[in-house]
Amino acid sequence: MITSILELFRRLRYFLKRDAMARELEEEMRHHLALKAEAEGSAGAHLQFGNTTLYQEQSRAMWNFTVFEQLGQDIRYAFRTMAASPLFTAAAVLSLALGIGANTAIYSFMDAILLRSLPVRDPESLVILHWRASERTPVIHSVTGTMRRDGEHGRTSPNLPYAAWGALRSNLGPLADLVAYSTYDQLNLVIKGQAETAHASFVSGNFYEGLGVVPAYGRLIGPDDDRVGAPPVAVISYDYFERRFEGDPAAVGKTILVNNQPVMLAGVSAPGFFGVDPGHRPVILLPLRSKAQYSDRVEANERRLFFDPHVYWLEMMARLRPGVSLEQAQTSLRHQFREFVLSTATSDKERSVLPQLWLEPGASGLDSLRQDYSKPLYVLITMVALILTIACANIANLLLARSAARRREIAVRLSLGAGRARIVRQLLTESVGLSLVGGALGVLVAFWGIRFITWVIANGQENFSLHAELNWPVLGFTLTLALAAGMLFGLAPALQATKVNLSPALKEAAGAAVPGKRWQFLSLSRVLVCAQIAMSLLLVFGASLFVRTMANLHSVDVGFNRDNVLLFSVNARQAGYQNEALARFYADLATRIRALPGVRAAGMSNFPLAARYVNSEGVSIPGMPALDPRHSEVDTLSVDDGFMDAMQIPVLLGRGLSQRDIGTHGMAVVNQKFAEAFFAGANPLGRVFVLGGPRDPHQYEIVGVSRSTHYNSLKEELQPVAYLPYTQNLNDLRQMFFEVRTAGDPLTALNPIRAIVHEASAAVSINDVSTQSRIIEQTISQEHTFADLCTCFAALALAIACVGLYGSISYAVARRTRELGIRMALGAERGAIVWMVLRQALILAAVGLAIGLFVAQQMAHLVASFLWNMKPGDPAAIAISIAILFTASVAASFVPAWRASRTDPMLAIRHE
Repeated sequence: MITSILELFRRLRYFLKRDAMARELEEEMRHHLALKAEAEGSAGAHLQFGNTTLYQEQSRAMWNFTVFEQLGQDIRYAFRTMAASPLFTAAAVLSLALGIGANTAIYSFMDAILLRSLPVRDPESLVILHWRASERTPVIHSVTGTMRRDGEHGRTSPNLPYAAWGALRSNLGPLADLVAYSTYDQLNLVIKGQAETAHASFVSGNFYEGLGVVPAYGRLIGPDDDRVGAPPVAVISYDYFERRFEGDPAAVGKTILVNNQPVMLAGVSAPGFFGVDPGHRPVILLPLRSKAQYSDRVEANERRLFFDPHVYWLEMMARLRPGVSLEQAQTSLRHQFREFVLSTATSDKERSVLPQLWLEPGASGLDSLRQDYSKPLYVLITMVALILTIACANIANLLLARSAARRREIAVRLSLGAGRARIVRQLLTESVGLSLVGGALGVLVAFWGIRFITWVIANGQENFSLHAELNWPVLGFTLTLALAAGMLFGLAPALQATKVNLSPALKEAAGAAVPGKRWQFLSLSRVLVCAQIAMSLLLVFGASLFVRTMANLHSVDVGFNRDNVLLFSVNARQAGYQNEALARFYADLATRIRALPGVRAAGMSNFPLAARYVNSEGVSIPGMPALDPRHSEVDTLSVDDGFMDAMQIPVLLGRGLSQRDIGTHGMAVVNQKFAEAFFAGANPLGRVFVLGGPRDPHQYEIVGVSRSTHYNSLKEELQPVAYLPYTQNLNDLRQMFFEVRTAGDPLTALNPIRAIVHEASAAVSINDVSTQSRIIEQTISQEHTFADLCTCFAALALAIACVGLYGSISYAVARRTRELGIRMALGAERGAIVWMVLRQALILAAVGLAIGLFVAQQMAHLVASFLWNMKPGDPAAIAISIAILFTASVAASFVPAWRASRTDPMLAIRHE
């Protein structure tokens, strides 16, 4: 391989020096002729020396750079051919640009989520620690962070107790280092007198050193910072440094307020470093041991986070020693972790089910984005690959038509001594030239496609963390794709074009059909058309499924009025407000907001409805038998007395919460589902229910029954819900969401509300600004994205397939011009001619639809998880898809059929 590459470079070097070498050769031959002329005379010298032109050609052949000369000739001829057929070139390049651009755009997201490594030293040696358990583990009392359910392994999570970090660091064994972090916190920052809530991470003292990250300015967090009593310091991200401090290095050493506590900015992390989780990009990082200091209950959180081995909250990443495999490290660490969890078990019940440690590759960081987007991306990359395949089949069809028209040209070249391989290479150069031009234009399509897809996926989310870009690996993918596409659609037409019977081809006129060979070209063309229709049906069917899913979701009755409601959150506890003062602060804000012009109602809740928030508690009914454990939980929402009015949730029985209920506690409103589930149709007013376990029970009296609403998302079934006063437990009162119903556009009320909040406290910021409608749309963003993108992809594929069918039928009609003229001269009706041509197209469409329908039914289960309230083989989606493809096929073939019926018989008979 290396020898071949060196030989290629040697030939290229000679090729670049060819003019000088040719002059040297010519001068050397003149020198030899002069010597012979001196000895034998001029005439005898030429006769004895021989043919100088032949010797020059033989010498040039020995220099071995003829291949480069021929390549240059092929490229020049290819571009002249492209310029001579501008319509063909434009159609081919545009089809390829759309197909390659769509693939490049989707691949850029795959690169950002699945392939791109963390910007740290030697990312391939990093591993992430997880635990897994087949069932509920009594030794784990709580998990703060991410926990997923896996059908094969049960529960899995990357969150571990702080004590486990110490136990594993005491004997690193196969590890070169072990770092710890808490990836997602929201803290209140006050910088230059302006308050805002920012994403934060808490990291161990060896975090930056272990990952190999250097500072852009100042210094990073070190071991001396990560200890009890150390002066508070922080590191900010480079992007945040440029945004809030205008890139001023003097920001290092300044003091900012974090949750109302002064903190010194020690440094700025390197550009491009966003932490270890591509899904959450913190703007400020603080020492791990200071985490409890920024909470409202410092001592309780200090004990819970750092001294309770049953609280799993910390995430860890390790770097393997050189030569140590992931399996070897997992075997060693699993034994250490088992010893640790055994030491935390205090009973046989806790020892019966213990979590097991397992490792995952950490080169790409945490897998939060991969869990959310990997499967959708695989579906989308399959779709855009189908689009590119359809485009390639379409261009192959056009090239087949053009090569059939160039039969005489190719026959002449073959008869003059050109080899078949030489002509195939020339034709492939033309197709690769088309694909490279299409790929270059496809980069521009991808540039705008990335922005469009990001806008669709973000769906209005603030601080959207997914960032795809056109980097060098993505551009390399585009180049490879363009070359592969050129070879794919160019090879078959090139081979077909060189299968020429020279004698008949030389005799036929330009563009004339060869008698008896009418279907020689059309056999392969028909296969390509059928394939295009089949693949288009797959995309149209997928789009129909996702559009119908979106229609089903939009038809859901959420149980409240989602329109004209502004949502935002406020966390005044982070600004120093506590308990009763905090409750009064929130109540005063709500009162002042209700007085704004254009505000019809305003309320509060600890989180919005139908926004994928959930808080469930165990319930019991005094005087009734114990409930089935599977149905003994209810969802709860902490609200104020204005919440029901703001959301327009009707109270069907009794009354809603009043200001007196907010002050006295013990009162609650439940929904219809609650009343039906726990009181079996009896009147629940005045009845009592208890929330919480035996250690901390809370009793509530039912004062009203409201209409059932969707609590978590549109996809869930209606659940029992209890609406409780937000002041029920002041120690747990923190962030509150405000729901503000306005007469018009809710966003117009945002600036006056900001002024009210700033006037109440300059240290309090407004966060999570949205509308109720947008929040609900974000919960179905995946379905929305699929519906939008698949509709675009299906329309694109359908257009390309129709162009292919139109081109195939048009060329078939052109090749049969004389036959059609004779038929019409003999009395054939125009309608019969139209039907004859349409019949050919409809046969192709029917075959393609049959193949596509079979494949679609076999593959429909792959997208079942993205559908809602419908089956993958939905008959309506199938019928709609077939109708769309059939209609498009008829429309694409009708124009050639109509033109065929208008053929002048006399002109057609003289066609050849």
